[in-house]
Order: sequence, then C-alpha cells, then structure tokens
Amino acid sequence: MEKQEYLFIHHFNTQKMKNIYKLLTLVLTLTIVTSCDRDQGEYPYLDNREVTIGFRGAEGTILVENGADNMLSAIVGASTVVPSGSYSVSVDGTSTAVLGVDYDFVSGTDGSFESGNILSSISIVADFANSTSDGKTIVLNLISNDPSLSVAEAFSQYTINLIQFCESDIAGMYSMTTTYGFHDFLPTYDTNTQEIEIVELGEGSYSIADFTGGLYSVGPYSSSYGTGPTYAEITENCDLISWSGQSDEYGAMIPTPGGANSVDSNGVITINWTCEGYGEYGTSIYTPL
Repeated sequence: MEKQEYLFIHHFNTQKMKNIYKLLTLVLTLTIVTSCDRDQGEYPYLDNREVTIGFRGAEGTILVENGADNMLSAIVGASTVVPSGSYSVSVDGTSTAVLGVDYDFVSGTDGSFESGNILSSISIVADFANSTSDGKTIVLNLISNDPSLSVAEAFSQYTINLIQFCESDIAGMYSMTTTYGFHDFLPTYDTNTQEIEIVELGEGSYSIADFTGGLYSVGPYSSSYGTGPTYAEITENCDLISWSGQSDEYGAMIPTPGGANSVDSNGVITINWTCEGYGEYGTSIYTPL
C-alpha cells in the first residue's frame, strides 16, 4: 500500500472514531441530566387513582413533664405517593382526656398530603397542670375529606396516652412521726417518733423498713405478739405516693381511703396507711433530716 493511500485510510478511521466518541458522550450526558433532573412532584399517572391511608401504628405515649414541650404527632401514611388530598381527625367518645383542658391540637384537626409525599401528621400538645400519674387517653378517628383517599379500617384509630411524669428524689433520712387511729393497745402508744431511711430501689421506687412507725417493731405488738418491722415498697411520681401488694403479718397494707399520700413543697411526706387484717391504721409524717 502506498503511503498516500495509507494516510487517507488512517485519517478516515480516526475521524470515524471521533464521531462515535462524540455520539456516545452526548448519549451519556443526556442520561446523566435526565437521571439527576429534580423531581417536580407531578404524578399524572396517579390522577383519579384511589389511595389508601391510615395511622402509622396503634398508639403513642406522652410522658407529660413540667416545662417540657409535651407534643406528639400522630403519623398518617399512604399506600403510595399522593398527588394531593386532605383528611381530618375526630375525637372518639371513649377518650378520657378533655380537649381544651388536658390537651389541644397544635394546628387543628385537618391534615393534608403535599404532592409527592406518603406521610403526613396531626400534632397535639398536652397540659402538665391537668395531667395525672394514672394517665388519660385521647382516641383519634381518621376521616378522609377527599374521594381519592380511602381510610383503611384496620388503621383508622390511634390512641394517645397522657401520663404525668416528674423526676423523683425522696431517698434519704427522715424523722418519722406516726399517730395511730386504731390498734389493740390504744390509748397507750398513740404516737411514736423514730428515724427512718427511705431507700431508692429504682427510678421513682423506694423501700421503707418500718412502714407502720414502730408499732410492730418497738411498740406493744412486738412484746405482746412477737411481731417485727413492717417492710413496704412505695412509688413517688409528681409528689404523689402510691403502693400496692404490701402487707403486715395479718393481711394487706393499703392506702387509707380518702387519706393524703403526698410530698409537700418542703419535702415533708405524709402517708396514711391501713392494715386490713385487724384494722390498724395511722398517719405517718416524714420530715427530712
């Protein structure tokens, strides 16, 4: 092959390869641009298509604390991307919390899905002053406001528990004065004062080694009946004292009906107890040492 012919062929092949390379580069560039193009939130293929919605989960809990935001959002989910649509919630009659007293809706009872989303929410805020350690409930029912949104029966209700919660710190040494309302030896030994330690067992849980104030340990029951200290375990939450499942040697020890069981602003604890076996009862005042 002559040199001139070789150069012509070589130039032709080189030019052909350059054109192919440019074409491939253009295709690749278009692919990248297309794949990275920002989602505009338009879903025409979903128009007039029914979407199922429901609460995400069955219940949630707010531990209502003094000074905290005490908010919770009930999440509403959709079965697929929602082009648009609105819903609302109603308060079920089985709720024990009162709207406007125990809680409020942050932005009303209506909600909506923004285009391209599958999640939305309704938020409530709880009131600490009206909360209780026993708890109250809000039961929400989900309602569709849009013919394109269908509420799933199994996920149409959501329960929010409102439980008052405080940091507990009553462990320590106390001077315990007990005044007795009834026992076998009254009017002898009508009151007794002794030092006692309240021992922390865990968050909000405590033990007291001689719950009835000495009646069974150093009082007349000890010498006459051979009894010993009445150990008990209590809980404290937001200045309220409670207990269950405690007993002396003859039966259950329960909170005296109608009696105060609380902690005042000075840390003084009042406990009213009753022994169901033979009816002993008294009031024990714990003053911090």
